[in-house]
Amino acid sequence: MAEEKEDLKDEPKSKEKKSPLMLIVIILLVVILLGGAGAGYFLFIAPKDKDTKKGDASSQGQALHQPVQKSYPIAPRGAFAGAIGPIKDLDTFIVNLTDAQGTRYLKVTIRLEMSSELLATEIDEKMAQVRDEIIMLLSSKSFDDISTIAGKRALKREIINGVNKYLSTGQVLRVYFSEFVIQ
Repeated sequence: MAEEKEDLKDEPKSKEKKSPLMLIVIILLVVILLGGAGAGYFLFIAPKDKDTKKGDASSQGQALHQPVQKSYPIAPRGAFAGAIGPIKDLDTFIVNLTDAQGTRYLKVTIRLEMSSELLATEIDEKMAQVRDEIIMLLSSKSFDDISTIAGKRALKREIINGVNKYLSTGQVLRVYFSEFVIQ
């Protein structure tokens, strides 16, 4: 009988010891599930761009004051993704960057991939406009704008769009940096 009373006393203690451990495990599982659900929402469901909201008055106001730019696609991908069009080498550009100190400069050599060989003569004829456009784009950048891979890719797109607005017989498909030095 005394042994039975000791067994009965031991049972509630073991349940009490398991209960806080089980509660902690359940709380951790709930937190992990909520975190996963939140991450899934932001990665897959949430809108990617804040400016695409229709009710945002500030983005609508900004859109009214920005000039409309023609955007050209970067070379098509598919069966001919490995094919490279004719390349036009441009002279080296050296520009000051728009940093607060004003002590940094960019030296870049650019090669343009064209849609056709005929475009090379048009680029030669309009070289003053092409170089001016590229110099204006490069000199408007700061070190922070172009120090990352994403910044360099954005710069390439801007150069393509800037140069293509002067061309009529074809398009620049890609821009290649054969030299890119920031000092």
